[in-house]
Amino acid sequence: MEKAASLQRANQQQRLVEWSRRVEACRSSGLPVGQWCRENRIAVSTYFFWQRKVFQALKELQEVTFAEVPVMERTQPSGHIVAAMEVSGVRIQVYGGADKATLQAILQAAKSC
Repeated sequence: MEKAASLQRANQQQRLVEWSRRVEACRSSGLPVGQWCRENRIAVSTYFFWQRKVFQALKELQEVTFAEVPVMERTQPSGHIVAAMEVSGVRIQVYGGADKATLQAILQAAKSC
């Protein structure tokens, strides 16, 4: 089931990339949308569908996501990083001694990046 969902997301991303290319080609052509669509044998309604989907995807990428991460008192300070990753330009560092709840909250927040 998870594999099918992953394949669906990949197909959706591929369609968005293709639609984005077409929208960019139209916008940079200097032609009115109707003329560009006629020359490329694309229905105007199809073009505006693509444009709406591309703009929605861009808006979602720009939205800020907040996640609550519990603050735990350190019983024993640890100054060394035991794990680090970068997701969508955000660097996440986990220090030794982090508890399970904190790690789960960090990973859940990283999923939304």
